[in-house]
Amino acid sequence: MRAWSQVEGRWIPGEQGAGARWFDLCGDDHAALRDLATRYKLHPLSVDDCLSPYLHTPKVEDFGDHLFLILADMVDGASGPELEELDIFLGHDFLITYHDRRDGPPAIAALAAALEQRVNIRPGVSGLFYEVADRTVDAMIPRVAIMAEQLDQVEEDLLAKGGLGESQRRVVNARMLAGRIRRVLTPEIQVMMRFGRGEFAIAEEANRPYFRDVYDHLLRVDLALEGVREDTEVALSMHLSALNNRLSEVMKVLAIVSALALPGTVITGVFGTNFDNVPGLHSNWGFALMMASIVGVAAGMAVFFRRRGWF
Repeated sequence: MRAWSQVEGRWIPGEQGAGARWFDLCGDDHAALRDLATRYKLHPLSVDDCLSPYLHTPKVEDFGDHLFLILADMVDGASGPELEELDIFLGHDFLITYHDRRDGPPAIAALAAALEQRVNIRPGVSGLFYEVADRTVDAMIPRVAIMAEQLDQVEEDLLAKGGLGESQRRVVNARMLAGRIRRVLTPEIQVMMRFGRGEFAIAEEANRPYFRDVYDHLLRVDLALEGVREDTEVALSMHLSALNNRLSEVMKVLAIVSALALPGTVITGVFGTNFDNVPGLHSNWGFALMMASIVGVAAGMAVFFRRRGWF
């Protein structure tokens, strides 16, 4: 567990003075979380949500003297961006952040480094919460941009290589990932909108425009994810169109070959009948005349098809 105290308007490491506090806990700090729950009278259901191993939907719950929030944090995973849960208790004189990872989200680490360098941040505990939320949301934007760039490369592969199975799988996975992230982030947009409207007294009026800025950034992420989903649909449509075009070309070639072979089939069928008085059957030039007629008729059909622009 790491702790900071607000002394003369600045946040310093450790618990000093009688000012506001910020406690940052990881998944190993179960006992510390329960101690803080007793100290600040946190609701037990909120503590259970923190300790639960499942990913919860972003939300805000108002318990009068404090708020409990769940935000989504985007991190780099093995196969692309992944979402993790960031639990936050916000009171008039305390802020508690809880996450499962020992090293913590990048937003928490960046904010801690900024406090150590005495960078000015928004006033009050709600200002500190704004800094956490803002850095968490801003970290999503470049990751979504990378998703879009990777999808552009996949689209080029689909067109250049004819749509290999691996490219199709990557397109489908990108669509699923974008949809899953959007479903999780949609409630968080509503949470930040409520802070921007001033529905919670804990959030100082001076900080409310900044929460609206976080809301705008979330909308930007949401629109970017929607763009990724639309691009995946376009990529799949282009892939299917390319397959249909290639199939049409193959069918056209087969149809032309079949049409050119049809005269030969008819002629050989006539001369292959079981009659003894077929003209030319016993002639020394019969076979040559038959082959010449087959080639001549096929060549004439080919010239006719060519002039009609059929191939």
